[in-house]
Amino acid sequence: MADTPRVFGVSDADRYWSDREAVGRTSLKRVHHFIRALVGRCAAPPANVLVCGVGDGHEYRLCAESYDTWGVEISRYAIDQYEFETGRIAQADLNEGFPVFDVRFDAITVSMVLHWLDDPGLFLRQAKALLTESGKLVVIIPNITHYRHRLKFLLGHFPPISLSHKNFQTPHEVEGVFEQSGYRVLERAPSKPSLKARLWPTVFATDIGYVIEPK
Repeated sequence: MADTPRVFGVSDADRYWSDREAVGRTSLKRVHHFIRALVGRCAAPPANVLVCGVGDGHEYRLCAESYDTWGVEISRYAIDQYEFETGRIAQADLNEGFPVFDVRFDAITVSMVLHWLDDPGLFLRQAKALLTESGKLVVIIPNITHYRHRLKFLLGHFPPISLSHKNFQTPHEVEGVFEQSGYRVLERAPSKPSLKARLWPTVFATDIGYVIEPK
């Protein structure tokens, strides 16, 4: 019997988030505080912040404590679970472009979102129109070149990377997309502050955060 082919991407965002909630994968994590810290290095409160992919809501909530915060989330189910005001969160699929906002943003966060997109470069180019003159993007990616994933490949196994990904990009490839989309990298940092992750993030960091700005 032939192996069942892998199907990448998410066909039902509501089911995706309800399944994550059911298995306890929507809790507050280190990466949420890491994103908030990167936002703090981009803009001082009470600047305008846009969260692309509100997801479990923790990133949005942390930013909203100090910033004027807006959000975009594809899942109505996820939005309905938030225990905070959702009037500034637009339900939309970022593959179809950004919703219309009547403000410009000093920081736009894009955490674990690029790999869900059909065309990450197009998204990044469109984001420029939403930034203030000094605005920046905070981008978080899962590091598929982490040493554990490399070992899996050496043993002939596909790493345990979520099938929600539509594209699989190494940090080097993501940085190439930044360059091609007209951005410069201001900062690259691991979400886990260990010495080896800081020194060799592409090998030892599970997630990598970038601060980028238009050239």
